[in-house]
Amino acid sequence: MGVMKRLSEQMRTPKRKNSLIGAREGLPFEISLESTSRIARYERRLDKEKLRQFNSEVKEWMGYVIQDLKGNIALLVQKDEFLSDSLEPRIYKSKGETERVGFSFAREGIYIHRGAGRGQGGFRGGSKWTDKYGKLKKTNPDSFYLMGTGNRQPIRWFDPIIEKNLPKLADIVADYAADMQIDASRIFIDKD
Repeated sequence: MGVMKRLSEQMRTPKRKNSLIGAREGLPFEISLESTSRIARYERRLDKEKLRQFNSEVKEWMGYVIQDLKGNIALLVQKDEFLSDSLEPRIYKSKGETERVGFSFAREGIYIHRGAGRGQGGFRGGSKWTDKYGKLKKTNPDSFYLMGTGNRQPIRWFDPIIEKNLPKLADIVADYAADMQIDASRIFIDKD
């Protein structure tokens, strides 16, 4: 196993991921575009025109997905305080080639998607996060196992749109390079 591959896997382990603050904190939902060969990746980068076209097609795809997500929020979410304004696409490149794409949005989006809220936490053990003032917050133990009950039902605004648009991204990637793969295991809010 190569050094970069090992470092990449270490970055994705839950222990390491939770300790990262900064660049990756706002982007838990990402799609990795992975190449099977470093040589093929190098050869692809030499064709500047094809690389530019690939990057622009991925950027255009992100625009369509953001538009669909905002439309879905407007349609399904009654009380949208920060979610649609905070929804932003993120494109990460390595030496000019798009390597990861993702979405960042307010924490409110997770609560809405899972049917959680004040007094309706969820998982045993809860979760921890840092608010915008830098204060560490955690789930109230009294609210465990209450997520998705009572007056807060889950509103699936994110996952269906991503599922609908993933085949288009797969076509873009396949047109660009046959040896590239899409790893969409981290993009969905509901991992089940």
